[in-house]
Amino acid sequence: MKKLFAIMIAVMAIAAIAGSAWAQATEPGPSAVLGGRIWTDLGYQNVSKEQTTNRRDDVTTAFLQVSAHSYLHGVWTSADKTTGGLVEISVAASANDAESVGLRHAYGWWKVGNCQLIAGQTDGWLGSLAYAPLTTLGANQSNKTLMINWGFMYSSRSPQVRFEWRSGNFGFSVAAVQPAAEVATTIAGADMYANVPRFDIAAEFKAGGFMTTPAFGWSQLKYQGVAAGWDDNYNSWVVMLPLKYTVGPFTAKVQLHTGSNTEAEWMGELPNAMKSAPKILPVWSATGKEYDTKETGGVIALEYKIGALMITGGYGQVRIENDFWKASNGYRNDNYDRRGWFVALPYQVTKNFSLSPEFQYYNYGDSPATNQDMGNEWICGVEFKFLF
Repeated sequence: MKKLFAIMIAVMAIAAIAGSAWAQATEPGPSAVLGGRIWTDLGYQNVSKEQTTNRRDDVTTAFLQVSAHSYLHGVWTSADKTTGGLVEISVAASANDAESVGLRHAYGWWKVGNCQLIAGQTDGWLGSLAYAPLTTLGANQSNKTLMINWGFMYSSRSPQVRFEWRSGNFGFSVAAVQPAAEVATTIAGADMYANVPRFDIAAEFKAGGFMTTPAFGWSQLKYQGVAAGWDDNYNSWVVMLPLKYTVGPFTAKVQLHTGSNTEAEWMGELPNAMKSAPKILPVWSATGKEYDTKETGGVIALEYKIGALMITGGYGQVRIENDFWKASNGYRNDNYDRRGWFVALPYQVTKNFSLSPEFQYYNYGDSPATNQDMGNEWICGVEFKFLF
């Protein structure tokens, strides 16, 4: 019943958008545009025994699902084009009759000259999808998408207020963002809070086929009620350098980043994707000292277009380190590496329909606690993509 109610609400919202669009088609003034996409995944997922529930056997699963990347959206723009808004609703259907409707974007904007103010829920310049690898199969089945957590860092969609400035080849952005406290470390008996928003700052430069958006982000979460002498806060920060270069049919994308406690803020919206892998979050010793978990990662993806066909592939790697693991917690190592690879062959059948066969492989590396192999996972199949 709850799912049916959510779907009915979404349909009513889209109908309202469509009605507005039809009305505006008959008279001048503000405009409204309705659009959307439906992506359906057909494939297989294999998880090695180290990551399965039974811990004895590999498990291979067939899946056929409406991807969580599917959505319906509406865009409204004022008559003078200075003000507008966008609402985007996700739709998905997974195993065990798990249909879902959710909110992706809901924001408005105001433009004045070279400046723009954005307020609402959306993603930002830090971790821009312009540099993301084109691998999207298995978003529902295994929360694997765009190499997030495997070398690509994405700041996710969060409530924020953002100022942007663009002139010629240059741009600048600064955003106050809702801290992602829902995935932060908790301390028993203490209340967690943020006394300031998260801050994301980025600059943009474009010249010909070259593009880069270096960025910096910072957040602080605090705790009230910890024992005397305990550390009562921790900082998360990240420095990012993405690069993109296109010449003719060839495109190369690179994203490099380093930071501390990044999983609390900038590792996307896919916490379940990592299974039993170590988290990039702070840890506290028995005496209350806080130890930061540091991270360095990167991804490279290459794309080559031949008519309607694209050939793309990429590699990503993440290294995590925490001094507490080995020095005080009895771990065998104080660092941990994981790696991922993908190959995809997107083919544009028509303007509004494409197919994307993909193969993805993820190596979970060796456990820092035991130095034992943590196993691997692979996903293969095809994604049916309709855009309208």
